[in-house]
Amino acid sequence: MRGKLRRGAILAAIIASLAVISQAQQVMERIRQLDAQAREQERQGDAEAAIKDYQEIIKLDPKLTVAYNNLGRIYYQEGRFEEALAPLKRAMELDPHIEAPHALTGLCLYQMDEFKEARQELQTALRLNPRDTDAKLYLARSLMGLNDTKSAVKMLEQLQEADPKNVEVLFSLGWAYSGLAVSTLDAIQRADPNSYLTDLLLGKYAEVKQLYSEAAGHYRDAIAKAPNQPELHYCYAHTLFASGDNQHALDEYRRVLEMNPYDYRASWEAARIILPDNPEEAYQLANRALQLRPGVYGALETRGRALLALGKTSEAIADFKQVAALNPRDAANHFQLARAYQKQGMTQEAQAETAIYQRIQREEHFSPAGETSGQPHSTPANP
Repeated sequence: MRGKLRRGAILAAIIASLAVISQAQQVMERIRQLDAQAREQERQGDAEAAIKDYQEIIKLDPKLTVAYNNLGRIYYQEGRFEEALAPLKRAMELDPHIEAPHALTGLCLYQMDEFKEARQELQTALRLNPRDTDAKLYLARSLMGLNDTKSAVKMLEQLQEADPKNVEVLFSLGWAYSGLAVSTLDAIQRADPNSYLTDLLLGKYAEVKQLYSEAAGHYRDAIAKAPNQPELHYCYAHTLFASGDNQHALDEYRRVLEMNPYDYRASWEAARIILPDNPEEAYQLANRALQLRPGVYGALETRGRALLALGKTSEAIADFKQVAALNPRDAANHFQLARAYQKQGMTQEAQAETAIYQRIQREEHFSPAGETSGQPHSTPANP
């Protein structure tokens, strides 16, 4: 009798175990179905439906780390940063050694301007997975939010070296450099409120942004404070030319050369302005620049054009050929070289250079700088 009871108890236990196993299998199958459904809904852009599926998965298995992480990820992608934190925190509690919820928590905190807390989570994420570039990028941005710009720049430069074309990294690096410029400017103003260096830095900053008229104004203010600094006059002249004020730019270039006759930049840039009206003086200035610094691209091009205007065609061709070697895709130089060959009676060479000019024009929609024929987009059929 007792044996029968014992066998019955064992059988009941086996049946119960099988029922539990079957129920567990059913739960797991349901979780797989919900997970696949949620992924498809995400793909279709139905975030709300995906959220409901992941919430249902969590009800079926409250200890499934990946479900909490996926729920937090969708909240983050939808910009619901506060809501993302709770499931991500639970994922970290269930498994402190997986990286994803730490990274996502850091991203959420960054978006909420909680930079100190974001830094902590992102540093943890990178300890767990040093190759997570998104975590590294947002750690750098968090450091910038905490005014630790130097550390941010170091990190961003590492990211740029690894991926030079990553626009998010490039944007952040530019942002960081701007921050350094601002902090440096503040430090200069605190140290010496009347220093010309403040205006010089503001001018450089405006010049980087291609705000040339604004830059010229800052350089003019710097000159008022330090009139005997040749570099300030050069910067002023350079931005005047860039803003289209050629006559005042030339006056400043001449002033630079009076103060420092060895400034090859001022010499050839002045030649560039003088060239249309006085090719002889332009030649002298460009030639002087090349004596001071051989191989300067702009000086070679300007000297070549001056030589061509003076009828010294062979010498002009030599300069244009040097320019072509330095930059084969300079369409304007090929145009000038074609003109020089044509004047020299070298028809075949002229045609070859014209063909190169036309090809670059087609590829880059580039019109030759300084073309004075009145038809800058025309083919130099008769150079």
